[in-house]
Amino acid sequence: MKDCQFELYSLKTDHLNIIITFSIEDKIVIYGCESGDVVRKITGNFDYEYYLTINRLNLIQLKLMKGLKSFEELKEFFIKNFSGENCIEEVKKFCFRNFIRYEFSVGR
Repeated sequence: MKDCQFELYSLKTDHLNIIITFSIEDKIVIYGCESGDVVRKITGNFDYEYYLTINRLNLIQLKLMKGLKSFEELKEFFIKNFSGENCIEEVKKFCFRNFIRYEFSVGR
């Protein structure tokens, strides 16, 4: 499968920028980056990055469980179910409820 990517959520204000992207090659990687004055006040740093990764085996499990056959169907599923401001937490809850393993990491 070729690398495919799309934006899952974004917000831009005078004091806060958030962008969360979804990419898939042989695994799903949901990348989030928050930056701005609000983030600096909370974390002490200008930006905050995080990654949620679903490996190949769990990607296959997800696709089989939901009957998703193509990247477009997977994209539609994620946009329909996880495109709000709490998308990362919603993906975590979905994975937990459906026994889909994922890794979550934070970089500052």
